[in-house]
Amino acid sequence: MKLRFLLLVFVLLSFLAAGAQPKLSFDGYYATLPDSSNPFRYYLRFYPDGAVIGYSTAGNPNNLIPWFKKDHKAPSKGNYVLKDSTISFSLQAEEGKILYEGSVYPGNRLFFTVKSLINKYEGKEEYFFMKMEGLK
Repeated sequence: MKLRFLLLVFVLLSFLAAGAQPKLSFDGYYATLPDSSNPFRYYLRFYPDGAVIGYSTAGNPNNLIPWFKKDHKAPSKGNYVLKDSTISFSLQAEEGKILYEGSVYPGNRLFFTVKSLINKYEGKEEYFFMKMEGLK
């Protein structure tokens, strides 16, 4: 209980320190952290026009540059809605759809509740921003 209170205080102080609503960054991508049980990382890239693309791979993030674009056919695609610090979207792939609902936090972090209509996966995911030179 004390830990939750401290976390809440930290988040509130972060908002005050930022001085404004958290914003998405467009000069890179957001990624989950890999773990020992799953080498795959999940990547999201947002665009100012409301488009979002996503992909999962165990490969090197630098290899994303040539094809991690909204006009490339490989990534899943969708459109996001951002209101204050709340964000929601769905990504459509050949296999089906994945739903995301969450929040944008200071420090370029995203927290989502994710529901896959492909394999019935449901879970919570945290994404961290990675600036990447060469993305267009």
